[in-house]
Amino acid sequence: MKPLDASTLEVIAETICGSGQGAGGGPTYSSAGPYHSKSEIHAFFKRAGVNPQGMSSTRKWFVLESLQAINGTRDLDQIIIRLVSPKEYRGDIETTQNVIDHLNQVLQVEGLEVALIGVDPQIRERSAAVSQPKPKEKPMETPPDFGRMVKDSSLANILSFRWTEAQRCVRAEAYLSAVIMMGSILEGVLFNKVEQEPRIANQTKACPKDRTGNPKPIHEWGISSLIDVAYEIGWLQGDVKRFSHALRESRNVVHPYVQRLLREKPDEDTCSICWQVVRAAVADLMGGD
Repeated sequence: MKPLDASTLEVIAETICGSGQGAGGGPTYSSAGPYHSKSEIHAFFKRAGVNPQGMSSTRKWFVLESLQAINGTRDLDQIIIRLVSPKEYRGDIETTQNVIDHLNQVLQVEGLEVALIGVDPQIRERSAAVSQPKPKEKPMETPPDFGRMVKDSSLANILSFRWTEAQRCVRAEAYLSAVIMMGSILEGVLFNKVEQEPRIANQTKACPKDRTGNPKPIHEWGISSLIDVAYEIGWLQGDVKRFSHALRESRNVVHPYVQRLLREKPDEDTCSICWQVVRAAVADLMGGD
């Protein structure tokens, strides 16, 4: 291996020392590995088949001096390979992968990376690069004050929860779940509005009727009827009505056979459109209060 930069050696040294504090209250380093005392560090070098040459009494500087003495030699390869070996962590793959990811952050600048082939670590050459910063997530949109339009506080809390849950689903790329959640919010606010104004709702042409021509009980209304009634009364604008039906159709893939029939697979764009529909519908209904 070619000699590594001093800053890279320092990260490797801190990883060997580990994070957290031992009984002696030693310093905490930004490291993915477990804490190692001075005696445990000596044992680690022994397991790697390398004789430590550090002279300092401080753990980090002892390790760093030892690494500087073998920089650019095969001994440094052995140290790194042992440091990312599952054997070093008694088969704990989560800790092993955390250490690998941590080291690769600096090794990639050197044009190197470590990887597990089965359970055997390897050091490989790669194109030198730096990690691209992760895009900052937009803060989640605060739920509307559903208490303004929903008299039942438990229902208002449920709608607020689903408002946040829908956004969590989008962030997790669970787009189908997100669309279903958005559809449930739309259905919930429309049902609540009709439930509060049953006399007006029952007089509309869109009101669903039973076999005798009488209005069906509100709890038997489907979301399609709820949308049409809300539009007829003037609670929803025309464009919101049209897009609400589109959201209803997307929401219907909650039934596997419908999804199979329609061959629908909601994606991020679908969720963006549906979210605008939910926001617009809630704004229309609240504006009518």
